[in-house]
Amino acid sequence: ARAAAVAMCTNAWRAYLDDNEYPWDQVSGYGPIWDKEYYDGNTHWNEEHQTELDKLIQDEPANHFRREAPHIREIFEAEAQGQAFGYPSMDNFENCQLQSIMCCWVSDRQANDNNGNCATPYDENCLDADPGDNTDLCAVDMARSTSSSAHVDGGFSWFNDNSEGPVHCHGLAWGAHELDTYNRYKANNLFFVSMYDHLYQRGYVRNVPGAPMCGCVEKMPIVSRSDCTQVDDDETWVFVWNAGTKKMLARLDYVELDFNACRGEGGNNDLNRFINRLKTEGRYSEEMYTEFRKTVRGNCNGVFQELLTEKGYKYNPQAATPGWTQVYSKGLLAPYADELLKSPSTFTKQGDTNLRRLQNADSPVFYIRRYCPKCTRSHREIIYKRLTAFPEGYDFIDLFTNNWVDTNNINLLDFTLHYNMEDALADANPWSFCNYNENLIGFPRDCGPSNFVGGQWNSISRGGQPDIAYYVWNENPTVTDPARPYPSVDEFGDKQDGFCVKSGGGDQNSGVYRISSGDVNTPEKESLCLQQCAAFPGHTGCEAIFGQSNRGCYVHTQEVARGNGRDNHSCWINADTTSA
Repeated sequence: ARAAAVAMCTNAWRAYLDDNEYPWDQVSGYGPIWDKEYYDGNTHWNEEHQTELDKLIQDEPANHFRREAPHIREIFEAEAQGQAFGYPSMDNFENCQLQSIMCCWVSDRQANDNNGNCATPYDENCLDADPGDNTDLCAVDMARSTSSSAHVDGGFSWFNDNSEGPVHCHGLAWGAHELDTYNRYKANNLFFVSMYDHLYQRGYVRNVPGAPMCGCVEKMPIVSRSDCTQVDDDETWVFVWNAGTKKMLARLDYVELDFNACRGEGGNNDLNRFINRLKTEGRYSEEMYTEFRKTVRGNCNGVFQELLTEKGYKYNPQAATPGWTQVYSKGLLAPYADELLKSPSTFTKQGDTNLRRLQNADSPVFYIRRYCPKCTRSHREIIYKRLTAFPEGYDFIDLFTNNWVDTNNINLLDFTLHYNMEDALADANPWSFCNYNENLIGFPRDCGPSNFVGGQWNSISRGGQPDIAYYVWNENPTVTDPARPYPSVDEFGDKQDGFCVKSGGGDQNSGVYRISSGDVNTPEKESLCLQQCAAFPGHTGCEAIFGQSNRGCYVHTQEVARGNGRDNHSCWINADTTSA
């Protein structure tokens, strides 16, 4: 009986289409070739923006889309909400194996619609405007796109850390059965999403390079997420019993459609959650969902490495770092996502034989390099040079990757930081400033060449810089430098009140480097400040500030002669440089 009812309704649906289907080639009014170009991101609809130049009508701007294409609204109001649309015949939408379509736009051509950042005057504020950003663009695999869309047979590009700029993606999906409501009216939904809602209403246009603007999900760019619309129907079906033939006949008499944010499993307006709901309801297979998640992924982790593997490449992070061995990495610098650290001894003193232990007091010196391509220029390469031995059991790995602390790890005393290996080997140009002890913030927190530099840290737990790698120097096992003792502070004279000034009383603002932040107003903090100043090359004086915004320890490397008696400052003069 169920099979007979399904067959009866299927026949009624097909009869309805024979008499009432709205042909897709009447939607744009330009024909199938133009439609194909439009859905690839081309044509004047995608490439123009409103302008005061080249006006054909006095006092009216040129390229005013709503004036040039009023039929889009007319079709929405007259046909799209009450009549099934025919499905478009083009390779963008041909044989959608994942029962879903997605559009991704990268530009906004229309102002004053509360969407995107196109604004008036158009010729100043809409030349390269962006849509509302609702996703991360991970990568484009041009082999997935049809050759007529990408215009190449293969190739790929990838994006990281929002380097792609604003992108807006919106999709739709349907169940497998011919009578599934979302299946029957998917062409209506496509028109609503691609032409009425996002083009006519919002002005979103243009495609991600290398991919169609709209297409089956498996032909689209790899993204983190997509918004979603569903069709809700209100239909009148008429059933008539034929006593002569003893058969029930069905007829679809009335259709009214409404377009709403799709209702998904665990949330709305999300294509992944909507498909999850279809899967739970038995309208979408587990196998298709697994494939769908290769395009709409949730995040971009591992996409770069997976694409390389799929294309037959092998990522070698060692290639550009001769003389160093990579021991930790994440993001684009990882051969595999979030590669785990190797053992502590390998991390610090690696080699084929006789790996040195951390507590080797004879020569604790070793070198580590952090590479961070997205960091500010000063922090793209940092060399950490260890000067003293770590105590036994010290969690060296956690120090760099998750909790940068000052326990047995004080700048200029236990280690130095440098721009490059040449400076590190020569003990030249060490960085002066470091801070520590922020929970789950790894290396180097806000350490900088001469002052605080924020936002360059990495962390396993709290994010930070997304693409980083740590390397150990291959020559570490051969280093024989002894541990460096903390320097003597006897060269400094007695503490003087005030900040350090020249012999004539003038300020000395050249050659001043900040060593730490925070009040320096106790004997213990003053002693540490003096030791760090004494370890800095070319020091002429040491200055402590407390009780004001620039509090901290500072080292002078140019002429200073005395303190000037000002409050909240202390000054120590290097007697050796004063005598000289």
